[in-house]
Amino acid sequence: MGHIRDIHGEFEKRGTRVVSILAEKQDRIHEFLQSNEYPYPVLSDAKRKVVKEYGVYVRANVDSINIARPANFVLDSGGTILFQYMGNIQFDFPKDEDIFATLDSIKK
Repeated sequence: MGHIRDIHGEFEKRGTRVVSILAEKQDRIHEFLQSNEYPYPVLSDAKRKVVKEYGVYVRANVDSINIARPANFVLDSGGTILFQYMGNIQFDFPKDEDIFATLDSIKK
């Protein structure tokens, strides 16, 4: 999530919006955001509904319990998934160029 914040300007240049959805309770997210600023919405999915619908929910694995795998999705304005990346561990993320290639292809 911090890396996406760091490259947020690249998303803005492409006219796209970023939203983070965390499988956490709202009060924990609020506490986290008190000392960590993000230029985009950070939403709570405390009941794990969204993470289950997108197939990233993890009941238990080596580094997490009852949480979501790290994942990045690019959706078009109609909600169709154009790009998805699901990490295997909590610090597994896609290459920036893969995300941006997808975004750039939408504009063409």
